[in-house]
Amino acid sequence: MANNLAPRGSSTMKSSLPSIHAALTKESPSSPNTNSARITTATTTATKPKTIFKQRKPAQDPRHLAIALHHAHQIQARKDTESLILSRIEELVSFPSSPIAQASSPLPVDVKAFKEALIPFQPSDYDNLILERNIDGRCGYVLCANEHRKEDPRTKFRVVWGKKGSGPGGRGKEMKVVPKEQIEKWCSDECAERAMYIRVQLVEQPAWERGAVGRGQAEQILLLEEGRARRQRNRMKAKENEMGRKEVVQEEQVKEANDVEEAMRRLVISDKSLEPEAIVDGMDQLAVRDDDGAAGQATLAMERGDRDPHPGLDVGRVGVNIFEKQNASMVQAPSLRVENLHGGSIEGFEPSRQLGKARRDAMDDDDNEEDDDILPTI
Repeated sequence: MANNLAPRGSSTMKSSLPSIHAALTKESPSSPNTNSARITTATTTATKPKTIFKQRKPAQDPRHLAIALHHAHQIQARKDTESLILSRIEELVSFPSSPIAQASSPLPVDVKAFKEALIPFQPSDYDNLILERNIDGRCGYVLCANEHRKEDPRTKFRVVWGKKGSGPGGRGKEMKVVPKEQIEKWCSDECAERAMYIRVQLVEQPAWERGAVGRGQAEQILLLEEGRARRQRNRMKAKENEMGRKEVVQEEQVKEANDVEEAMRRLVISDKSLEPEAIVDGMDQLAVRDDDGAAGQATLAMERGDRDPHPGLDVGRVGVNIFEKQNASMVQAPSLRVENLHGGSIEGFEPSRQLGKARRDAMDDDDNEEDDDILPTI
């Protein structure tokens, strides 16, 4: 009996563990549901403040957006201008179009294209163009087809002599010590002058900041030959205007002289029938007046060096009339005075009569001075 009961007890113990495990597994699914419910409630409660925070976020200021767009457009304009300048440099490196073109008389097509290409350039960009042409073996002046000069590579400087009469005071020749790199940029001094004449006409302000200032700049850029021709035309025009003005003044003077002469003929003082008032009126007509006051002021301003009128500088200026000084007193001729009969002073100095004594006294004074210079010795 005992043997039979022992196995049963063991079997019941073995069978009880799976049943307990099954019971636990049946109760465990209920816990995830509770956890999920807690999580959902927590998430709902956590999401509610987020939605409230999004609604309270302030709107963006349109001014900040406009400033950002302005800076973005500026940066893009700068990039576009720099790329345009780079492409223009690449085009101008191969100028002029003809290999036999002369720098003194370039082709009109090359001149027009050169001026239009220089519109966005600054002086620094122009220097880069000269450097690129030198690297290609060409003269730095764009409209010159020659090669640039090549100096001895062992030298760093060169002595350059100017033209005759360019020295100090208009005598001799001017001497300059110039670096080798400056000489090798050009094929001649004339091309260097032409290139620098164009460089000084370029605008320092960047092209992306000019706006309406840079418009029409191509018409304002002049070559050296064009500038000289314009100055010559202006001189000729000014000379013609001066000649015409002088002719007009001469005609007016002749007319005034004729009027005065005619008035003199009409004025008859010996006529007793004329009243004194009529004679005074006739004399007033003979007065010579300067009616051309503005022309006189302009001539005076030209003599002073004022080329253009400056209204602000005319405040302290006054009209000046210059008259010849008239001495009312008669000049008295020099005469011999009594004190000068026996000899007087010569320009305030009275000479001594005892010349020998004075000379000896002077010699004694010199000896005393020399004695004073000798130090006492022991």
